[in-house]
Amino acid sequence: MTITIADLTSNVVTDSCNIVTGDGVLDDLMETVNTHLAAQYTLGRITSTEYAKVYLGAMQAALSQGVAYTLGQAKSNAETSLLFQKEITEFAQTDQTTKVAPSATSVMGAQAALSIEQAKGFKWNADQKYLKTVLDAWSINISTAGVAATGVDAINEIGTNNINDRIDAAEPTG
Repeated sequence: MTITIADLTSNVVTDSCNIVTGDGVLDDLMETVNTHLAAQYTLGRITSTEYAKVYLGAMQAALSQGVAYTLGQAKSNAETSLLFQKEITEFAQTDQTTKVAPSATSVMGAQAALSIEQAKGFKWNADQKYLKTVLDAWSINISTAGVAATGVDAINEIGTNNINDRIDAAEPTG
């Protein structure tokens, strides 16, 4: 971010006593520095020969802190703006205006429902592949041997040793 003089100092006014005031960050810091320096000079803690050195050091520190504060505010403002936008995005995804679980019709709710259905589809697909493998093996045994060598007497829904019993007994779980 580029900092301009207007970011640090604005509406600068000098009164009849040569007291400088303004609305910027540097103006506020320098008003405080000047007030403290004047008090220390009046108390005799800073002499006239030391005043220039102390004033120069205080001015450099105030300028440095003013720039740092201004940069910090611009980063802080951008972060606040980003967090507000993120909150809007999250509420849009959950179809809620408060911090509660997403509704079923929201983006996240639909995504959760889709994941559940996909898991069912994967399970169904695995079951179908398993069934096809068993039926193919039974079919090959019947066609090559002439008799079922799989222990399945017939592909019937009822009776002992039917294909359904064999599938249930050997089916993967989970």
